Amino acid sequence: MLLSREELRQDRYFDALTDAILERDQPRTADLFFGMVARDGRTVGDALSVVTAAEAPFVQVPNHVNMRDGQIALVNNDHTILGLRTSASLAPFLPASHRLLPFLQSVWYIPAGLDIWNQLLGKYPGRYATMKGLDVAPPSYGPVVWNEEHPPIREGGTVEERLHQHMIATMAGDVRRSHGLFLGLAEEPELRPRLRDQLLFLGLIDLQDTVAGRKARNTGHKALRARAVTDLADFIGWDRAHGVYYTGVPDMAVGPLYYSIYDAACVTVTGEFPDAGKTLRQANHTPLTPAEVEEMVRLLMESDTQTVWGRITEHLRSGKAISSLGDAIQVGAAELILRTTVPRQFTDGQHPFDYCNTANYWLRTSDNPYQARVLYLMAHFVNDVARANKLFTSVMEAECAGFDSRGRTPGALLQELDEAILAFDIGRTTALAQAYLQSGADRTAYQTSVAITACKFQDDPHNQKITHSTFEEYAHNSTHLRDRLLLASARLLAGWPKMPGERDCYARFMKDWIKN
Repeated sequence: MLLSREELRQDRYFDALTDAILERDQPRTADLFFGMVARDGRTVGDALSVVTAAEAPFVQVPNHVNMRDGQIALVNNDHTILGLRTSASLAPFLPASHRLLPFLQSVWYIPAGLDIWNQLLGKYPGRYATMKGLDVAPPSYGPVVWNEEHPPIREGGTVEERLHQHMIATMAGDVRRSHGLFLGLAEEPELRPRLRDQLLFLGLIDLQDTVAGRKARNTGHKALRARAVTDLADFIGWDRAHGVYYTGVPDMAVGPLYYSIYDAACVTVTGEFPDAGKTLRQANHTPLTPAEVEEMVRLLMESDTQTVWGRITEHLRSGKAISSLGDAIQVGAAELILRTTVPRQFTDGQHPFDYCNTANYWLRTSDNPYQARVLYLMAHFVNDVARANKLFTSVMEAECAGFDSRGRTPGALLQELDEAILAFDIGRTTALAQAYLQSGADRTAYQTSVAITACKFQDDPHNQKITHSTFEEYAHNSTHLRDRLLLASARLLAGWPKMPGERDCYARFMKDWIKN
């Protein structure tokens, strides 16, 4: 039975957390969470069920684009839920002493992520207002609740009909109906695997045509939101995940909604394969050769979408496995990061990487007959960013050419790597990471060290999220280039711009929380 917000509100921490969040008191919000887990002995999942229920009404938006001075402006509001989901995934890579740190970072961020709509209008203080250089005085009112919560909608019909109703409500932008139908389906445990698959599918196919020359970009966030909802529901428990659903499910239907690229992929696959590609997952088992992997990465960086899509079609016709193609495209996404040198442009590389990670996760955990079509979206996103930022040439060779790692132990390399990332030295970070990986030293030690460094930053969840995405894909990637995935996380951590106060939470952790 799904617990309601009113039932979760009976928890003795609920009102205190709500007050701390609404007062934008980041240290107190995190300390309350810490108290639930470290002092009261409650599970992290149990504590997150209360935290997410407390924040959910205040992190909504009415639309994902706004208009300011005659120009379109992007409004993304999902960083709180993305951070919490990443915390649950990244924590196992950290030593036991630090496993609460990513959760504390994500909870610390929540008060800065309220009412993004008004933050970007200069009417409410928070992370986005600060990012835009707006000095907003504390208002006399609270954040606007843009989407009210909705009770479950329980309609008749077969399971297939009910799932289709939810799909169409989401694609039609009917926020209330999409939310209610989702809850009605989620009430039935036996339907949750199919609901999970559908939500991920809906997120993955919602991808716009191009980021080139655009200020308003969905950058694959719908897919990231969908995974955050389903992963957190698993972590917390579906019955106690009301706040997760309220935070993320209405937002899946918030516009604008983009399906043109998926439509093009459908047309392509239907025209090229007798069964519209629906049996390719079962029929294709041959992996790409190393030469074919390298060619795919090169095409993604240097060619045009038509050529890339044509090569994917040829590989599928010749029996190449969907999973192998997904692995190659993921390496291409890493290459975007490894060729980026301008700090603000790292956002363009990290988003297709995280989108492809969610897509590959879906490919590994689903038997959906439409898997092959998503390969075209993955490739399009990577290729689009490569062309938009003119990432036609590798820069790593020049950056690493003068670096001499002789005489350094693996431990010394990792210590220097941490220092280089914290100094935002992109070239040195990349050279140190490559030297460590080429030495053949323990990859687990590398992952632990980079994970700790990632969790030293506040700002937004992207630092932790890209780290987990690279680790997860490294564990599953079948190509000979998979080390480049690990390189990408270190480079992005050094390159992605940080916000003022980005290490405040880590300082508090080392001073107080790590001791308990």
